[in-house]
Amino acid sequence: MRNLFRGYYKPTPEEIAQIWHEGIFSFDTNVLLHIYSYTPETRSKFFEILGQLKERIWIPHQVAYEYQKNRLYVIANQVKAYEDITVILDRNLNSLKQELFKDYKRHPFINTRNIIKTIETALEEIKSDLTRSHEQHPNYVESDDLRETLTDLLEGKVGKPYSDEELENIYQKAEKRFSYKKPPGYKDSKKSLPKNYGDVVLWFQLIDYAKYMQKPLIFVTDDDKEDWWLKYEGETIEPRPDLVQEILSEVGLEEFKFYMYHSDQFLDYALEFFNLPNQPEAIQEARDVMLQNAATKRIQVESNYIRSVGYDPSTQILEAEFRHRGEVYQYLDVPPEVYSALMDASSHGRYFVANIKDSYSYRKVN
Repeated sequence: MRNLFRGYYKPTPEEIAQIWHEGIFSFDTNVLLHIYSYTPETRSKFFEILGQLKERIWIPHQVAYEYQKNRLYVIANQVKAYEDITVILDRNLNSLKQELFKDYKRHPFINTRNIIKTIETALEEIKSDLTRSHEQHPNYVESDDLRETLTDLLEGKVGKPYSDEELENIYQKAEKRFSYKKPPGYKDSKKSLPKNYGDVVLWFQLIDYAKYMQKPLIFVTDDDKEDWWLKYEGETIEPRPDLVQEILSEVGLEEFKFYMYHSDQFLDYALEFFNLPNQPEAIQEARDVMLQNAATKRIQVESNYIRSVGYDPSTQILEAEFRHRGEVYQYLDVPPEVYSALMDASSHGRYFVANIKDSYSYRKVN
């Protein structure tokens, strides 16, 4: 039975070790772009590991294309963060002033004006620090040493593109796969054309390369959607078994093995594999960046149950922050009309409990 359903059996520790010793490592676009979000220390460690694996790295053409296409957008978001944080600080200061002066402007033992002055002084210092950090932020538009490092590492290690005819054929196959939710890519089916086919193109390129090389393959991705990963009670368990089964069947060799990691898992295992010092901070940072980029910006709501709600229509992820413990959860595959109904409801909390809480898969963010 195991031979017929190898994709449904998690590799043993011995098999994982074999993959790491013999396999080829491939990385998704999001992993390469997340490098721009890492601190210099974590980034340096990540590049050190890639350098150790340099002769065994290969990436699909689709990954390289999406990296080049989206790089400037990621860089712009990093720079915009300074402005965004300043706006958030000012907005919350104004809100705080209103709240304090509304109910506590006159109090026999509390001087609200002194409180506000102390906060304003602290915020001005914070904004000055932000300005200095902004001035020291690398100008990756003018000179991108991170891209140069990646270019050196990946020279000669990027797959060839499909022809227009081949792409058209794959797009048709992708539509059929979407119709019966065959992974990966169906979670992107609502994206604009041809972005919605990106994961399928990438997947086919991985399969083609695996068939050609006939060596074990590890794919590192920070995509956490359920068309890549098996989920159980909001937790990511392992790569989708049917996904693994497909690439094993396509390659057709009993010796061939395939496995997947998120960036933090990859860093954790790589540090051990190369006998490098353990760096829990770098591992946690990689996980935080992955979750942060999967998150959506939330807006506050008037509710005793929910503090804020965010929604990304392209991924249909609804994110809710709860008041009791400040915990944040993401709910998957939530249709836009459900989000709209939640925001229009007279009681956000009651609507959430009745229509979302136990109706959609979820994962805890913090």
